[in-house]
Amino acid sequence: MKYDVAVLGSINVDIKAQISQYPEYGATATAKSVVTLPGGKGANQAVGVARLGGKLAFMGSVGQDASGQQMLQNLTDFGIDTQYIKQSQDAGTGSFIVWLDDDGENTMVGTLGANASLTAMDIEKAMQEIEAPVLLLQMETSRESIMAALEQARQKGMFVILDPAPADNYFEEALQYADCVTPNMQETQKISGVKVTDQESALQAAKIIAAKGVPNVIVKMGSQGNLVYQNGQVDYVASHKVKAVDTLGAGDTFAAGLAVSYAKKQDLLAAVEYGNKAAAIKVSRTGGQKSMPTDAEMK
Repeated sequence: MKYDVAVLGSINVDIKAQISQYPEYGATATAKSVVTLPGGKGANQAVGVARLGGKLAFMGSVGQDASGQQMLQNLTDFGIDTQYIKQSQDAGTGSFIVWLDDDGENTMVGTLGANASLTAMDIEKAMQEIEAPVLLLQMETSRESIMAALEQARQKGMFVILDPAPADNYFEEALQYADCVTPNMQETQKISGVKVTDQESALQAAKIIAAKGVPNVIVKMGSQGNLVYQNGQVDYVASHKVKAVDTLGAGDTFAAGLAVSYAKKQDLLAAVEYGNKAAAIKVSRTGGQKSMPTDAEMK
């Protein structure tokens, strides 16, 4: 079947605690609120693509538990086809605990659960049926599933956008199959060894990453915008100035916008600008996947 974007990624339950400030080590603090939300970088990016009007195939895995059924229903509610989502018998649905402070910054810890159960065979079977110009993936599923998707995408001539997150799960072999990689400042330092503080250091890091085998590097610098290193050409795309109230899912919203726009126009700089605008709308309001912008809001 034909799609705009194929997404491989995680599906999690997020438990989000709103706090005034992070407690000191070993301390106990009271949260302003605690809510349970659908999450996972893959699910967030899939929902982002769907809300921006993209037709997508989503490959992922949940457990055969109540949380898994809730996550599948949530995706269905967003109009996402769940036929390529595995229901693992051996692992529960992934879950993460999120702390969000008054500055809108978030810190997370969790378990991959069923996300780690995806096999190369699962992905190869799905990819045989999927036709799409773009593959969007992160590194929150099993290594073998990531490599299988990358290898299948190369055989099909797809444009591969790799979001190398979370940084703890990064492995360098994936870069050799990616057409575009989109690290934030922390991930950029993990991959390149360069601490990004400005455009100059971002360019230095981008050149190192490109030398590892990926032709297009987008260094995401938050409010400082994005440095785009495209086949040796350097461009800077400024961020949209908004008051950030909730940064959870900002990177996933950017990735979704980038993928949808590139699938339709094959213009990387235009896709970065579109992703920036989508992320700016997302961080300007609270909430989870439902606060991601729609195609109509982007016009």
